[in-house]
Amino acid sequence: MKPLFTRMLLLTFLAGGAMAQNSDLAILFGANGPTSGTVGNGVVSGQFGLAFQANFAEQLRETVAGQLYVELPLMIAGHVSSTISHGITNEVKDSIYFTPGVRWRFTPQKRISFYAAGGAGFGSFGTSLNYVGGGTVSNTGSRDWTFAFGFGGGIDLRLTRLLSLRAEGRDFVTPSNEGGTRDRNHAFFMAGIGFHF
Repeated sequence: MKPLFTRMLLLTFLAGGAMAQNSDLAILFGANGPTSGTVGNGVVSGQFGLAFQANFAEQLRETVAGQLYVELPLMIAGHVSSTISHGITNEVKDSIYFTPGVRWRFTPQKRISFYAAGGAGFGSFGTSLNYVGGGTVSNTGSRDWTFAFGFGGGIDLRLTRLLSLRAEGRDFVTPSNEGGTRDRNHAFFMAGIGFHF
């Protein structure tokens, strides 16, 4: 009876190993700025932005042409801008996007993969404005939520069986008045690492 239990345990372990590499978790970062300059009449402004993405994907199907995944991308971006004129104004804007969807990946070579992805979910925009000047200090803040559609593509360079380098571009489309701008598109270019398990 004991050898049978050992064999069943070994088969379970090997089956788990055979199903490995069907999921991945990507951690990506992007940045823009810093920038600074004189706008005019003694006005100086500068801005800096950072973005972070965590993306979990699970393979649904594999064919000769490629692999189909369901993915859960979470993007968090922040933007800080400062203006110095008669007073000092600091504005912090953040945006959060969560657009679950699908990814199609194809691998023309053993260590290089390309993929395209798309999904729908929500976008959230927050603004915090601080003003110091004329003997006054004021703070205001707000947050808006809206529908968002995300799409993009990227490249994955496999370093080992469990680790890869990844770079991607992704655009989140929202209604035109969200996020304090009239922009419908919120594009990000990011790079980082992927863990495969």
